[in-house]
Amino acid sequence: MKYKYHSFTSNRSAEDAEKIFAQRIEDATYIYKKHHKSFDKRSCPVCGGEDSTREDDFHGMYGIDLCGTCSSLFVNPAPSIDALSDYYENCLCNRQLSSVIKKRYDNNDLINDDRVQLLLDVMQGIFEQSTPGKVVKILEVGCNNGAFLSKLKQALEKNYAPDTFELHGVDIDSTAVGSPVDDSLKLFHGFAEDISHEHKDTYDIVLHFELVEHLIDPRGFVSSIHEMLLQNGTMVFTTPNILGLDNQALSYNGMRYLAHGMFPPMHINAFSTENIGHFLISTGFSVEEIATPGKFDVDMLMQCSGDLKESLFQDVTNMEEGNRALLQALLARLNVSSHMQCVARKK
Repeated sequence: MKYKYHSFTSNRSAEDAEKIFAQRIEDATYIYKKHHKSFDKRSCPVCGGEDSTREDDFHGMYGIDLCGTCSSLFVNPAPSIDALSDYYENCLCNRQLSSVIKKRYDNNDLINDDRVQLLLDVMQGIFEQSTPGKVVKILEVGCNNGAFLSKLKQALEKNYAPDTFELHGVDIDSTAVGSPVDDSLKLFHGFAEDISHEHKDTYDIVLHFELVEHLIDPRGFVSSIHEMLLQNGTMVFTTPNILGLDNQALSYNGMRYLAHGMFPPMHINAFSTENIGHFLISTGFSVEEIATPGKFDVDMLMQCSGDLKESLFQDVTNMEEGNRALLQALLARLNVSSHMQCVARKK
């Protein structure tokens, strides 16, 4: 059996990635210098433990702590709400990323295509267990300009009647929400935590992609999603797996074509296949699936071979392409890719 080797440039061009990385470091420096005096010491965002020690720092600025209870890594002290609002509303790196997403939303996209298929599978399960006339309500938190919802809508319309589903999106970036890729989408500006009471027991599915790693209080965020879901409703989300290959092979203080699991003030919590299950159970969910269907880990090593931390990782770059493709397939199969996908059900 032959395995396909995927290049990260199917996600974004190398030129785009380099520009975004350079801007991210510039913006991270700006936010730290302007706001660091308002940063707040916090408990572990994964388990709530109070015992943590300084493990490292990010580019000589943001502190990285190791939890003494669950061994999770997290940024501490954490940027304040004002600092994060400044970052997401005003920093250029977020405009650049939004532009990349907008350019590719209508094309074949390995990551989003996989997400769409996952949602189709979840939808099928809901309809099989529902009475006729069921309208499935879906909310994407952190929807940006609605790129994924638009792609999902196109797929749903091929499988279901338009009156059998509703798509909503919310994001804290007012600029992105105000420039949707599809004017038919219902997008609004705000925080999930602020709208949870108004939307209590409303949604069959809540989505969030690459979001929980950004939040000061991910436990509070997931609790708000729990409140918005119907009983037995489904949360589908993705987050970097800090134990994945490319996250282990490349330092978060070095060049990164795709952001590391720890990359403040953007990524301030590090999740993994080890800690995510405990995190979900402690916030009122049962775990349906934890997978790492990544495609770019090995290619990331190829692109950043000069920055690899150990010769063991360097040996991967000397493999023939067919063997690299096989290795990437094994990473996904063994749940050790750097891209993590989770499905959880409200208990």
